[in-house]
Amino acid sequence: MKKESIGKWISVLHRQFQIYLNRELKDCDINSSEYIFLVNLYEKDGISQEQLSANLFINKAATARAISRLETLGYVQRTRDPLDGRAYLVTLTTKGIEMRDFIKTKLSYWTQTISTGLTTEEADDFIQKIKQMSMNALAETKGDE
Repeated sequence: MKKESIGKWISVLHRQFQIYLNRELKDCDINSSEYIFLVNLYEKDGISQEQLSANLFINKAATARAISRLETLGYVQRTRDPLDGRAYLVTLTTKGIEMRDFIKTKLSYWTQTISTGLTTEEADDFIQKIKQMSMNALAETKGDE
């Protein structure tokens, strides 16, 4: 019997999530590759671009592009780190903060949608398994891009 590909279904889920986010965030001019930086800043505002990259396992160039676009759109601002003149600190603007509830509502709805038919225990178990798979993948690639 042929074994199902886990990667295939993770890929399908990820692509559908991108489509959903792009549709829901279109009026805000934010896309699926940028929203995650806002979400991370909602957890800890005023961190460096380098720390954002590390937190999200996204390379520095992609982070710089996303932050630059979010800055152009008025959602974040970058300032030189007073402790390290080479680094930028990224902080949310009022406009960025005002997006928090909207984005969190969209993410919550998506989680509910994809969890339909699962018990709370099954969903929690799945989260633990997908975290373990992510750690395995990061160990294999060492976070390289």
